[in-house]
Amino acid sequence: MPTTTDATSGSRQKLIDATIELMSSRGFEAMGINSILEAAGVSKSNFYYHFKSKEDLCLAALDSMTDAFFCMSDPVLLNKSLSPRKRLEKFLKGMAEMIESECCNKGCPFVNLAAETSDFVPAFRERISQYFDRYQQRLADVIQEGIQEGEFRADVSPRLAAQVLLASMNGTIVLAKVHKRPQVMKENIKSFLAMLSVK
Repeated sequence: MPTTTDATSGSRQKLIDATIELMSSRGFEAMGINSILEAAGVSKSNFYYHFKSKEDLCLAALDSMTDAFFCMSDPVLLNKSLSPRKRLEKFLKGMAEMIESECCNKGCPFVNLAAETSDFVPAFRERISQYFDRYQQRLADVIQEGIQEGEFRADVSPRLAAQVLLASMNGTIVLAKVHKRPQVMKENIKSFLAMLSVK
C-alpha cells in the first residue's frame, strides 16, 4: 500500500510531466493551472503543496527536461567507441526520428518558453541559457574531436560550428512543425554534416 510520501511524490511528478507536455504543445501563456491540474489528475491543494506558483512548477519542469535530455544525449555524444562523426550523426538522426514520431506537432519546450518568457521571467531565461550553453558545449566537444581525428574541417571553430548547429536544429524544428514535413530535418542534418566534413 503506497504511503503518503509516495502519493505526494507521485503527484509532484505528474504535475511536472503534465507541464512538460503542455509547454511543448501549447506554450507557457496558454497553459493555465487548471489545465495542468486536469492533465495531471491532481488536486489544487496538491499543486500548492509542491509548488508556490505556475512559474515555480515550470522551473522544476525545466530541470526535469534538462536531466532527461542529457540522459538521452550523453550516451551517444560521449560514446568514445564511435567516431566523432558517427556520434554526431547518430545523435542528430535520433532527434529527427523523435520529431517524426510526434508527427511534427510539438516544438522544443525550451525554445517555446524562451520566446514567450525570457524578457519578463529572468529565472526562466537563466535556466534556459544554462541548458543551451551545456548543449552547445557537448556539440563543440564532439566537433573538436572530429577535427583532431581528421573527420571534420580544421578551418572551423568548434564553438561557432556548434552554435550554428544548435540554431539550425531549433529552426529546423520550427520548419518541420510549420510545414508538417519531418524530411526537412533529415535534409538539414545531411547538409550540415556535408559542410563540416573534410572534402
